[in-house]
Amino acid sequence: MHNEKYLLRKSKSIEMLNAGIEPVKDGFNEYWIPSQCEKSKRYKVTIKDKWYSCECPDNHEGNLCKHILLLKTYFAIKLKAKEQKIEVSHPCPECDSLYLQKDGTRKTIMGKKQKWLCLACGKRFVSEPVTKIKGNADTIITAIDLYMKGVSYRGIADSVRQFYGLKVTHVTIMNWVTAYMEKINAYVNGLRPAVGDTWKADEQFIKVKGKQEYIWNVLDRDTRFLLASNESPTRGYNDARQTFQMAKEIAGKKALRVVTDGAFNYKNAVRKEFATYANPHPHKRYVSIRNQECQNNDLERFHGTFRQRDKVMRGFKGNQQEYAKSFQTYYNFVKRHEALGMTPAQKAGIQEKGEWKALLEKAVRQPEVTSRGLTARD
Repeated sequence: MHNEKYLLRKSKSIEMLNAGIEPVKDGFNEYWIPSQCEKSKRYKVTIKDKWYSCECPDNHEGNLCKHILLLKTYFAIKLKAKEQKIEVSHPCPECDSLYLQKDGTRKTIMGKKQKWLCLACGKRFVSEPVTKIKGNADTIITAIDLYMKGVSYRGIADSVRQFYGLKVTHVTIMNWVTAYMEKINAYVNGLRPAVGDTWKADEQFIKVKGKQEYIWNVLDRDTRFLLASNESPTRGYNDARQTFQMAKEIAGKKALRVVTDGAFNYKNAVRKEFATYANPHPHKRYVSIRNQECQNNDLERFHGTFRQRDKVMRGFKGNQQEYAKSFQTYYNFVKRHEALGMTPAQKAGIQEKGEWKALLEKAVRQPEVTSRGLTARD
């Protein structure tokens, strides 16, 4: 009989949880449980020295009430969900199995790292986005973020030492930024933004080993998504066409209108890349501040953002192409646009967190393609 009463109360507690009733924490080890019969009434369950007590009449009679059972079941569900979350967030790198168990820890310079054992294939591994380096994912994203915000390699090395107690040289920082930004750039290039039909194009000059070269940019008017950022030593027709081709590949379509300044190198390039029988005149030129229908203020503002980093570098030493690609990723996916209130990628419908760490984790875990077009695992 006693067991039947317990099962009855247990079933009622589960019924309450299924109905969406959850305990509300109030202070230290005190929880309010709404009444199942009267919506306006609630009972306080208190935990003291691992003992549970409830204000309800059933508990005062010495019974294990449904409110205490509800709270215990709630704790058990939360704990199970937490364990499952840890397990599914670290699939086996060998067979992608989620059948894992903890396998001790590894002591490193950055602290202890959790080791895992795959029960499906026997693979032992440390679940970290980056491996075989002196630091970890946090030091990588710190280096990348500081570099994109204008800090020198030597300055970043000092920051890593100050923040993480990790001594690395500026050459190590440079290798981190180069290697992992290449992976992140490759990942985001496979994401298709939902952009508008009006694009804005312009170029800006940069200094490369004391000589003047150019960065060509194409920006979507609606989402502020930077579709192309191309570097070239010249400022001609072929350079403009190459930049437009890069923009079309990322967008997956042609623009109906392309706004540029009065430079004549754009005229034939826009016509060749965007003109159709249905839209024979996509090019809009001779922009001015007064002409709101045809102005390039958004792109000029981006040039100012890019120039903030360019000034700190005092010119490029030969890495200008890689930097242009990396800054495009930073601008689209990480830097929050003040006017939009989100990143341009999010405005363009790409569901990516505006965080380096999220991009890094996805970039390093995507299959590496060999020269034959097969993944490394194949």
